[in-house]
Parts: sequence; structure tokens; C-alpha cells
Amino acid sequence: MKESFALKIYTKNGIVKEDIFGGKKILHLGCGNSKLRGAVGVDMLKMPAVDVVCNLDVTPWPFEDNSVDFIFAHNVLEHVDNVVDFLNEVWRVGKNDSRIVIAVPYFRSVDAFTDPTHKHFFTANSLDYFMKEKGGSLSAYGYTDRRFEKIGFWYGWPQESDDLIVRHFKKFICKYTKFYDQYLSLFLPVKLLIWELEIKK
Repeated sequence: MKESFALKIYTKNGIVKEDIFGGKKILHLGCGNSKLRGAVGVDMLKMPAVDVVCNLDVTPWPFEDNSVDFIFAHNVLEHVDNVVDFLNEVWRVGKNDSRIVIAVPYFRSVDAFTDPTHKHFFTANSLDYFMKEKGGSLSAYGYTDRRFEKIGFWYGWPQESDDLIVRHFKKFICKYTKFYDQYLSLFLPVKLLIWELEIKK
């Protein structure tokens, strides 16, 4: 099993405060004023933590092809105009085998609907259009030829809970995502979804 950066970023005490990337080129997209340590902060508004002012809906982004080692997109994908264009740009600027960690509000969470600037809503299978796996994958629709490998997926915070019941519940719903999204989430919705994807070129 490949090492997970999501588990290092989303600690039991919140998002990591230390620089865990050791001088690699990191983009924190939509960083606002809460930038990952050691990252280049990217946002459409100029704020103290923002290094590059960039509207992510306007492509190409101001970064070279194959120039980035890691991308962090926490609560930004739901705001963009076009998810396909966004992930195409991630694929372009990222190096082969580099990673992106994406967090979005779950479609049944009240947080998904509270912010009027949210344009998209997500289930466990919403990013299957971009996966390199064959057989039953939504990638067969051909919206893009850019491909990613799923390294990890989590309902809610990725760190393992100290509560035995919560641990077993999360294992169950990650195994039966369609059942959870369609039925069980009506009664027990999580707040967010997190993916860790690896760029494949």
C-alpha cells in the first residue's frame, strides 16, 4: 500500500502545522488565509497567505507543465465553474506520480448548501470520471483523457477514530459506497469527502 499524504495532513489535532514536504513544490489551491506550511498559496483574492493570485476558472493556470510535486485542494472544488477543467489543469501542472488531496462537502451535509457560492455537490463516485481503472468506470464516457489513480478515499476525517463503533461504521460505508450514498446517508450523513489521487501520464 502506498504512503498517504492525506493521513499526514489531516491529523487528529486538525490540519498539520509543520512542513511535511521537505522543500518540494507544493500548491495549496484556494488557500485563503490557512495555507499549508511550505506550500505556494493560490487564491483569487489577495490575502496575507496568498502567494499567487489566480482565478482557477481561467486556464491555463500560471504554472509550468509537470512542475508540481503535490497539490492540496481543501474546500475549493465545489466552488469552481468546471470540475473537468480544474482536474485537467491539475494533471497538466503535476508531475507524473505526483499527488492531489481533495476535500469537499458531502452532498447530504448542510455545509454543502449553506454557502451560496457552491456550484457542485459530490458523492463517493463523483470523481470516477477521472480514474484510470477500467470496467464499470465512468471514465468510459470520455469527458477527459486525463487519468488519476485513487490512492485513498475517506468519508469524513481520514484519521482512524478512537470510537470502535465509528471505526466499523466508516469501514462498512467505504466498502459499500453506493448503498451509503443512496440510502444510509439519509439518516447518518458525514460532513465531507476526501480523495487522494495520483497523476498518471
